Amino acid sequence: MDTTTRWIAILGIATLCFAIALFVLRVPIRTILVFFAIGIPLIVLWLYAEEKSKQQKRVNTITEQACICSICKHEHARMCLQQKCACCIMMKGDDIIGHSINPLQ
Repeated sequence: MDTTTRWIAILGIATLCFAIALFVLRVPIRTILVFFAIGIPLIVLWLYAEEKSKQQKRVNTITEQACICSICKHEHARMCLQQKCACCIMMKGDDIIGHSINPLQ
């Protein structure tokens, strides 16, 4: 987890814990709702940012591969990803999920 997503997670969890502590101390509900309204979106933002960073890391590892496809004859998978070669790119819907380096396709 990188520092940005770690701070978002810490802020979200701390805000929710503070709201629960206010609930235990019987503070008026309007005050508690403000902290819940801040904490829950922070947790959702953290989950979204974490998923996006995992996707980015996966794409970065794919682009570093060498392409040995005999059809498109690119040197690196980066070119295959940019041109969306149908011969060696694995897709699920519109999303690229991998690059095949199997020469016996």
